[in-house]
Amino acid sequence: MPMEITAGIKVKRKEREAFRGGLRDFVLALLVVVLVGSAVFMTAWRRVAFIGVGYEIKQLEELESRYLHLQRELEIEKAMLESPERIEKAARTRLGLTDPEPGQIRTLR
Repeated sequence: MPMEITAGIKVKRKEREAFRGGLRDFVLALLVVVLVGSAVFMTAWRRVAFIGVGYEIKQLEELESRYLHLQRELEIEKAMLESPERIEKAARTRLGLTDPEPGQIRTLR
């Protein structure tokens, strides 16, 4: 009987070692799959983020172009509004101003 018990223990020990070896292989394979999956996911995520930044840059460049065009138009409008001829015409027509008479001019010292 003691030999049968010893043989049974040896069989159970071999089964346990085989199970542990299979479990170890499974955990190792799972770890490799998780690492490779993570690397693939990070690469894809980085690529998507890169494309998103590219679209944002393009939109900002278009916005800059519109603002530069608007700035040029406003500078032209400012130059027109500051024109001495335009100011004199507005003073004469809207405000009814005329050239000063000789007695209306005073010189300060």
